[in-house]
Amino acid sequence: MKRLFLLVFIAAVSALSIQVASASTVYTDYSAWLAATSGDHDPFGKPQDLGELSATSTVGVFGAPRGVFPANTNVWNDRVTIAGKEVTTFFDGDGDANNPYYAFGGFWDLSPGGYGQGLMLSLDNGDVFNICGDAVNGCGVGNYLVADGSFFGVVTSDFTTLSVTAGALSGSAETYDLSQLDMVHTPEPSSFLLLGSGLAGLAGVIKRRLRA
Repeated sequence: MKRLFLLVFIAAVSALSIQVASASTVYTDYSAWLAATSGDHDPFGKPQDLGELSATSTVGVFGAPRGVFPANTNVWNDRVTIAGKEVTTFFDGDGDANNPYYAFGGFWDLSPGGYGQGLMLSLDNGDVFNICGDAVNGCGVGNYLVADGSFFGVVTSDFTTLSVTAGALSGSAETYDLSQLDMVHTPEPSSFLLLGSGLAGLAGVIKRRLRA
């Protein structure tokens, strides 16, 4: 009986560790990504008061679509190159470092200006994702191929910034449009606290059993 209680306790602790250290999951379907995110959403739009998400950028601005998005859509127009080292960084406009994100997603169109070097999406938690628009220019292993205007999103561990720079593919500058960028705050850890309380109670039971 003592051994059974000990095994149950170890299994419960392992389950908690697995949930806390979950790996990144990539989504190319918007509905699936939306279903997997349960925190507060920060949309990026114009005017900025549409959401709390803000950006600093070398050349990016809001403007009219230059590719496949509908003409009446307000999108983020940007251009990045390896040589120019342009960078756009999205972050919480409230500046609250104690309220991190754990997911981001948006609709990406890499067709304006022709397909170029691709995009490198970097999070300050160390995660890096490379997306590109055309398999012909070297988009393959290690990159996520995105069709024109399709969704690309990620659910991962805590981060506070998303930076967009040029990828490492052959070709010229990567000119792209970004629509409906959304970053999701990490949910309150109520489920973890509940599980932790349960583990504490289980530890007490085990301790009493071992003394018996």
